[in-house]
Amino acid sequence: MEQIPPHPSPKWELEQYLTPSPIASTLVWTAFLQGAIEGRKVADLGCGTGRLCAGVAALSGECTCVDVDRESLEIGKDALRELELEADFVEADCSEFHGRFHTVVQNPPFGQAKRGMDLKFLRTALKIAEVVYSIHKSNPESRDLIFREARAHGFSVDVVPLSYPMTPYYPWHRERVHRFLVDIYVFRKSTG
Repeated sequence: MEQIPPHPSPKWELEQYLTPSPIASTLVWTAFLQGAIEGRKVADLGCGTGRLCAGVAALSGECTCVDVDRESLEIGKDALRELELEADFVEADCSEFHGRFHTVVQNPPFGQAKRGMDLKFLRTALKIAEVVYSIHKSNPESRDLIFREARAHGFSVDVVPLSYPMTPYYPWHRERVHRFLVDIYVFRKSTG
């Protein structure tokens, strides 16, 4: 996953960031250990240049990269091809994407440019998959809202809190590394 390049000209309105390797590897490895990757049909919503999908493909998952930005998808295709990893690439608005998957992995926009975008991604993920691994900024209000959303869709929730080390990505970023708390949510469709 470390070999997947960042977007060369990220678009702020899409909140395009490269998911830091420690976060990406924690999410994908957790999903793998929980049986949600190997031999499974997996969607990476808002895939960007394909970092999460590269991890899924390397662990024998059948991954579909979904993003609204064609340039990101082209970079992801080239990067995965170079690594000899296979994935499907779909240009689509992730908040309106349809399909049927066992697992969704995602690092959705945090809602800084467009408020509530993270919840739109989450709602799509909960409609199309039985298991969802999703990264969200950590705060009590968001956590309550996310738990309510999960219950409304019939999902149980586990949370893995982490520190997110963001390096400068946009011209106005000044700190060498800006750290903030995130939660990796693990949603599982309740049975019975």
